[in-house]
Amino acid sequence: MMASPLLSNVSTSIASPMVAAWSNSAVMGSGWMFSSIIFSTYFTTEFLKYEENGQASKIKDLNNDFILRQHEFMKTHKRPLLQKQRQAISEALKSLSRPQLLTLYRFSGSLLMGIFVHTNVFAWKQRLLDTIKYMPDFALSAIFLFVANYSNSIALDRIGISLTYTSKCIIPLITVLLSVSVDGLKALPCLPALLMLIPIATGVALTSWSSPTFEKKGFIAAMLSSTAQAALNVSSKRALSHTKISGLDAQRSMASVAFIIAIFMSLQTSIKSKLKMITDGDDTEISTKSNVPPSLPPFSLSLAAAAAYHYEYVLSFIFLNLVQPISYGTCDAVRRLGIIVAGRAFFGGEPFSSLNYIGITLALLGATGYSIFSAR
Repeated sequence: MMASPLLSNVSTSIASPMVAAWSNSAVMGSGWMFSSIIFSTYFTTEFLKYEENGQASKIKDLNNDFILRQHEFMKTHKRPLLQKQRQAISEALKSLSRPQLLTLYRFSGSLLMGIFVHTNVFAWKQRLLDTIKYMPDFALSAIFLFVANYSNSIALDRIGISLTYTSKCIIPLITVLLSVSVDGLKALPCLPALLMLIPIATGVALTSWSSPTFEKKGFIAAMLSSTAQAALNVSSKRALSHTKISGLDAQRSMASVAFIIAIFMSLQTSIKSKLKMITDGDDTEISTKSNVPPSLPPFSLSLAAAAAYHYEYVLSFIFLNLVQPISYGTCDAVRRLGIIVAGRAFFGGEPFSSLNYIGITLALLGATGYSIFSAR
């Protein structure tokens, strides 16, 4: 079905200023860093910590009135089947851990926004077809993307923002090791860049040393996330070189595959939870419910967390194409520092020792130096 000329003209008039802004590196860079430091940091952590230990979240549930009216409507109109379906979906979602739920929401939201929220809104069918077309090419990268995001959510939930994002500074070291294993010694960066790996590794070790937020499973999750991110960088670069499509198009294809993986993970967790309740009886059911968050995060918070993730990636891809790698790498290091500072400002936490602060500084400086020297 063709769009009317009037609608097309409206779409073009709206798109023109946006396209102009998208070609401005200062606007895109500022938007990327601001969205990552403020929105992603706040809404991701707030989602993971929502009503933790039975305590009310800082975000007020704006949907209570709407939900109550919906329930009243269904009772009045006697639609028990629809009510049962909604209840079943709600119970299935409640059986997921908060990192699993965040991962599911992120990829589903990113996929839908990538297809339907666009300056050329009428070309959504073509975007959907292109997404499906390139899914096989980015399947391996999507697996790494899923592992990186899911493990990162676990790490944030267990060891907090500061240690998680300092641990991510080790990504260049893992990337070098993976690149050498695939392409041989020719993939090694220059000597100054290699030397920067020493302060990175030392900084991460010092940050972890006697850190008040250190927890074994959380730190392992952070290392797994960093490894998966490095593998994603290597594999997606190869896939992009092969397909010749943009990073934004690639993100949609990867998000679609990752969403399918998230669905299977969610179904498996839900089925296991149901089977455990049936086989072990009421005592296990009570015990299981005590370990599940008392309620799902509100729709407003879930949407904000998914949107923050999606637009952080969108702005990152756009900014990367507008600047030199040296500029992007430097901004990325500053961004990580901003996330650590913002996380402490928003949510507080146990005080770090002087050794921990030295470690954070070393890791961030090493990551910045590596970006500068490797780009040269």
